[in-house]
Formats: sequence, C-alpha cells, structure tokens
Amino acid sequence: MRIMIPAGIITLLAVVFLILRPLFLKQTEISDPIPIAVINFENQTGDKSFDYLQKAIPNLLITSLEQSNYFHVTTWQRMFDLLKQIGHDSIETIDEELGFELCRMEGIATIVLGSFIKAGEQFATDVKVLDVASKRLLKSASSQGEGVGSILQNQIDELSRDIAQGVGLSERKIAITQKLVAEVTTNSMEAYQHYIMGITELGHSNHEDAKVSLEKAVQLDSTFAIAQWYLGLANNFLRDEKGAQEAFEKAKALSYKAPNKERLLIDAYYIWGIEKNREQALRILRQMVKKYPKEKFPHLWLGFDYKAKELYSEAIAEFNKTLELDPQFGWAYEQLTFTYVRMCDFEKAIDNLKRYASAAPGNANSFDRLGDLYFQIGHFDDAIINYQEALKIKPEFRSNWKIAYIYAMKEDYAEAMKWINNYINRARSTGPLGEGLWWKAFYHSWLGKIDLSLSELYRLEDLAEKVENFDAIDWVNWTLGWIYLESGDYNSSRKAFTKMYELRLRYGSWIFSHKIGYNYFTGLIDLNEGKIDSVKMKLTEIKSLLPKAQLEVSGQFYNNSILSDYNILSTELLLSHGSLEEAMHLWNKTTIPTPQMDLGDLGSYNVPFLKDYSARIYVKMGNIDKAIAEYEQLITFDPDSKERLLIHPKYHYRLAKLYEEKGATQKAITEYEKFLDIWKDADKDLPELIDAKARYSKLSEK
Repeated sequence: MRIMIPAGIITLLAVVFLILRPLFLKQTEISDPIPIAVINFENQTGDKSFDYLQKAIPNLLITSLEQSNYFHVTTWQRMFDLLKQIGHDSIETIDEELGFELCRMEGIATIVLGSFIKAGEQFATDVKVLDVASKRLLKSASSQGEGVGSILQNQIDELSRDIAQGVGLSERKIAITQKLVAEVTTNSMEAYQHYIMGITELGHSNHEDAKVSLEKAVQLDSTFAIAQWYLGLANNFLRDEKGAQEAFEKAKALSYKAPNKERLLIDAYYIWGIEKNREQALRILRQMVKKYPKEKFPHLWLGFDYKAKELYSEAIAEFNKTLELDPQFGWAYEQLTFTYVRMCDFEKAIDNLKRYASAAPGNANSFDRLGDLYFQIGHFDDAIINYQEALKIKPEFRSNWKIAYIYAMKEDYAEAMKWINNYINRARSTGPLGEGLWWKAFYHSWLGKIDLSLSELYRLEDLAEKVENFDAIDWVNWTLGWIYLESGDYNSSRKAFTKMYELRLRYGSWIFSHKIGYNYFTGLIDLNEGKIDSVKMKLTEIKSLLPKAQLEVSGQFYNNSILSDYNILSTELLLSHGSLEEAMHLWNKTTIPTPQMDLGDLGSYNVPFLKDYSARIYVKMGNIDKAIAEYEQLITFDPDSKERLLIHPKYHYRLAKLYEEKGATQKAITEYEKFLDIWKDADKDLPELIDAKARYSKLSEK
C-alpha cells in the first residue's frame, strides 16, 4: 500500500529545506577543515627583550584561529613534538625551511610565518600565508598599534581575519566563528609572556620555576583561565594541595571564557580531581580524543585509568599513542614504565626509561625514574648512580630522599640523614620541604629519638596548617598515630588517627577504604588496651566493607594493601588469644605489596613498625631456634628479596635477648652493640634502651 503525502506537507518540507540549506551547506563546508600551522615570528626590533614575542605571537594566532571550525590548527606543542621526532631536540625556533619540512611531515596544507618591528611606541606585525605544496604566497598582511599591548588589543584579531581571507574564507564565515583573542586568553601581554614561560618550564619538569612564572601570570590577570589550570598542575606536583585546589577552582569558574579545547581540559581535570567523578571525566576525555586526536593529555589520562583498572594492554596502547605525539613526554614514559612494572616485565620497563633518557637528555626526571626502577628490582647501586645523575642536573630534586632510603635500608643512618638534610636545605617550595621534614621525623622515630620526631612532626603540621595543605596534615597525623601507638601513648594515638580520619572523610574519595583504615588503626589501639570485644566488632566491620572498598580503589596492588590490614589485625588478635597455629597460617598467606619508590607507598609499607609476627609466634610456641632464624632473616639486607622494608633497630635487641637465652653470649653481645650503636642518641627513658644497656654490661663483664 502506498502512503500518500499531502501536497501541503511537501511544500512545507521544501520551504524548511530552503531555510535550513545554508546550515546544511555550512556543515558540509566545515566537515573537512583546512590544516594550518603557525611558526616562530622573526624579531626585527633589534631588542632581545622582545624575543618572547617570537613564541607569544604564534601562540596567540593559534588560539585565535582555533576558534573557527573551518581550520584544523596544529598546536605549538605539536610542532615541537614533530621536531623531536626528527632529532632536533635542542632547537627552540622553527624557521621557514624547517617549518615547511614539518608541515609536509604532518600533512599540513597552509603555513603562516611572519615578523614584528618597533618604531618609537608603534609595534607592527607582518604575516605571510603560504601554500605548503607550492610555497605560493596566498596572502600577506600587516597590523600595527601603540605599544606591545596592541598585539593583544587588536593586531592578533586583525591578522587572524586576514589569514582566514587568505585561504578563501568569506567575511561572513569569519565573523560567525571568530572571537576576540583577549576574551579567550588575557588582556595583558606581560601575563601571556609569563604564561608561555611557565608552561615551558612545566614541560621540562621544572615545577618550582613553572609555579613562579604562572603565579606572575595570574597576578597580572586573575581571569586568565588556562594559566590558572597550569598553575594548579604545578602546585599538584609540588604537593601544595591548597594552592592546587584554589587554582583548579578558579580555572573552572573562568572556563566559560577559555577556548573550547582548553575548556574541555579544565572540565575533565576538575571533574576527575575535585568532584571525584572519574566516569564523567572519562566521557569528556573520549570526546576530546575524537575531536582533537593530536592532543596528548586525553590519551595520557585514558591510559592512567586503564592502568588503574589493570587493563594493561589498553593502557600501553594509550601511553604509546601519547609518546607518538610527544617523544619526550615524561609523564607518559613514567606511566608506561609503571605499567610494565605491574606486569613484572622489568626488561621492557628499563628499555622504556633508557629511551626516555635518550629522548630527553639533561632531564633529571628520566634518571630519577630509572633509579626508581633499579630500586624496584633490587639493583640498589645502579639506583644510587642514576639518582646522583639526576642530582647533577637538579641538586634540589626528590632523588635526595630516595638515596637516603636506600642507605637506611642498609642501616647507614648517618648517610641517610645527610641526604635528607641536603633535600631540606635545597628545598625551594613548601612541598619538597614538607617531604624532607617528614622523612627526618620518621628516621628520628626509627632511631629512638621520639621527642625530637614528635617535635618535627608538629612543626610540619603547623607549616601545613598555615598553607591549608590538608594532605600534609592528614599524613602528619597518620604518622603521629603510629609513633604514639608504638610508644604506648594510646590516647594520643587515637586522637591523631581520629583527626586523620575526619580529614579523609572531608576531602578524600575512597570512603570505604578510609573506614577500613580507621577501624584497623583503632583496632590495634583497642587490642593493646585489652578491649577484645571492640577489636572483634571492628574486624567484622572491616570484613563487610572489603568488597565495597575493593571496587572503590580497583587494582590488585591496592586490594592487597586493604586485605593486609585486615590480616594484620586478625593475626594480632589470634596471637593475644594464644591461637598460635592459626596466627602463623594467616600471617604466612598475607601479601604485603612491594611499594614503588613513593613517599606514601614507603610510609604505609613500613607500618606497623615491627613486622616480626613469625618470630613472635615461634617465641610463644617455645621454638627459640626458629624464632632466632626469623630474626636473623629480618636483620639481613638482601637485595634479591622482593621486600623493601627498613630493618627496625628493635629486631637487633630482640634477637640479642634470644641469643642470650640460648647461651650464645658473643652473638648476643654483637647484637646488643649493634642496637646500642643505632640508638646511641635515643631518648634515655626508653625501656628497650635501658634493658639493653643493663644486659650488655652484664654480659661484657663475663
């Protein structure tokens, strides 16, 4: 049966088509936008103080042209990424000849080049638009104005219109899409200068220098949205949580005036990092990958998400895509390496980092990350060599505290403290300073200098509170909780852990994991106070939360960390009941994940401070020989072992007592001497110190 359509409807459809036809044609016209690139402009002023305009003017033109759907503009970063691919890592200026070569590589049809000159207070900017294939001049144009500020006020907008006309766009099409460049960036040329300097330093992992430049940019123009976002990134790297959040909040509030691509970046990062809505952020990132396939950040974040979900093949593909776009992109090399490490493919991990060092010579980060990998596989001397190479480039770098940790593993605490003090003394911002102070406090507690450790931690907490760094306040109270627990001050321990927990609930995102942690910490306190029923209740609650927490954090590494908390508290409870066989069985099947060379990982890895569960169980069983064997293993530095634990000095004391009990006097004396040497500056009232001195003195008299 045929369906008859009334003539009136046909007429209406025809009219609608005629009305909408320009829109259909417009969509057709812009479905294949013109590929265009802008290269460095020549400084013809004779004044080197204006050299920054060689970068600034092209970047502003790129931003202006990007507003149009009629262009596919190759970003400034992409042009320099292409330079790296052909081995020109050190070149900072793309001249005409090199510009044509890069455009041919990338399939770019049109190139824009130019120059600028100054006569009195008048600034003039000239542009040439050329066809890449034939080098035919399509358009030449110039613009001028009073002072360097005129570049932003009128010149960029005028030149963008001229460039668009040069490739055949009509005045109407240009007017539809063009926005004034000052409206989507900044109205301050000086602010833009500092912005360019800041993102350049950030790309080289010079986070302190980047922060200084970006802070100047937003001081000059607080409405500069993308500069606020990059400042947030710099603060993140420097562990300035308050500064990072403030900058990201401002960037988000101002994102309406940012170019579309930058607005998507700001939104994705804000939703991911501040709102903790990863899935919504991922949707934006996938949208960006489709719309801006040559942008590296979306690929990096997608890879990061795949890695967290243990989808390693997908993660590797995204990281490799990122490195195709930028062969020197340090974050991508790092994440690709961490992925290979999770897969236990250390050969590929090492090759990847060596490739990073080769691609980015003179970059401290590449040597530092190679040191991390050697630490991971137990090649500690190679790790130190690479950390020292990093420090030759950046003496203030985090490699200082990493070298300190390796020496602490070897029980060379004097050398460890030397490197920590070096890190503190060279710190250029509160983030690295806080890290150094934390490690110093941690080692003081390890060496029995509890009063000094607590003093350092409260000093650090004051510093963190002044800048409202809640992450640091959380970390300080976590550490205080453990030190007070080990010292037997259970009220102070509970108070510190409670403050930490409240901060995590307020600012954290892993709610179920934090609840497990708090039950674990306070459960250990309850056990020491003899509150057995409370411990059992907390274990029951932890067990009920485990499935939710494991979904929350994703990944075997974090799941094992959460499960080990439950097993440790359960083992302690079984020990207190005298259920020794059951306690041994549970402890033997407990997996404590091997940490990366990260402050948070290593701190968590070394608590509880004493992990001599097997030895303690054997002592309670009356099997002294096996207990001795366990302690001998605990005090032996073994590079081939997967463990990266520090050797607690109390192991020497406890082993010495067992040797003494067995009648192995000389061995007991040796271990007492080792313990007393490590604790030579310990607080005088510590019971282990008092007892060790008395026992050593008695044995030495025999």
